[in-house]
Amino acid sequence: MIIKNLDEQDIIQDKKINSLFLSVLNDKLRIKCKILKSDFYLDSFNYFPITDNNFSFRNLFQWHNSSPKRYDNFYTESFSRIFFERRKNFKKFSNVVILGSSPSNDYFRNMMTFLPRIFFINDKEINLAIHRNTSNKFRVFIKEILKQKKIKIKKFIYLDNDFYKFNNSQIPQFFNMAASTIILNRGLSYTKVDGSLKVYLSRHNSVYRNLINEGDLRDTLKKKNFIIVDTNNMSVFEQIKIFSESNVIIGPTSSALTNLVFSKKGTRVIEIIPKYKYDYEKTFKIRYSKICKYRSLKYTSIEADPVNNVKHDPEANKFILKKVLKESNYYKNLLIEVKKFEEIISDF
Repeated sequence: MIIKNLDEQDIIQDKKINSLFLSVLNDKLRIKCKILKSDFYLDSFNYFPITDNNFSFRNLFQWHNSSPKRYDNFYTESFSRIFFERRKNFKKFSNVVILGSSPSNDYFRNMMTFLPRIFFINDKEINLAIHRNTSNKFRVFIKEILKQKKIKIKKFIYLDNDFYKFNNSQIPQFFNMAASTIILNRGLSYTKVDGSLKVYLSRHNSVYRNLINEGDLRDTLKKKNFIIVDTNNMSVFEQIKIFSESNVIIGPTSSALTNLVFSKKGTRVIEIIPKYKYDYEKTFKIRYSKICKYRSLKYTSIEADPVNNVKHDPEANKFILKKVLKESNYYKNLLIEVKKFEEIISDF
């Protein structure tokens, strides 16, 4: 027996399957969301639900901006054999809403993949499932959003890297990147000020993509009245405020650039990028320029040289292939040509 995929047309045509889904319209956004409300099995890496009848719904629960091949494993005989052998021993939860979050606590994934679905939760009291690795900063942010929506969290359910069985529980569909951008920009309640900040995003406390000659740029940035910020030291709402009040944003490739979804139209963005060499790096290469396209921002990139002086945290090996960590410039530090940088910001 192998897991069977049902597309949206299959769901519509089968009354029994269709009854497992809620269709929720967010009036403010004018966007609909399908929510699976049923008994299902779920892994805490992909958050890919499988029903008791061995049905899956790939179109609804496939992450945007990720390789479709990551889901092929769910339809193999080897996966099915292990899954059916183990599933009676999976830890069980009941009456839970699964928001989920990145196992590696990746800010881009938490914001763009997981968070948009929170705006389609309508229950007034919920048990909410997220990954145990979620930062306190992001947990506080989730609580604040639900508070704005007048939804009470009875309990957080913390998931480890494993499979689980959920009974009478809910999991909203995932959205593509364009829809996520709209949902976050319009769905979040925050003060929008017509500011004119010029911001440089520092990664000096980061493990990789740290611009090692950043000190050589600071005088130039200060003369141009840039403020230098490190988002690691800011709450999510503080980050949103900075991005929404800026006219110019410059910085090395960083998940902090996810906050561009809150920038006003016409904001100038300069992303300092590594020299990409491999097909699998495409997802890194285009993710922030896509956000800029969706938000009508003025995007430019500057290529910097890789510096292989990174000591990776052992935790990185849990989520990133050793081969990728070794060869990809995305996981190295950066060195930028100072004159090139000065020329680019000379008209600010």
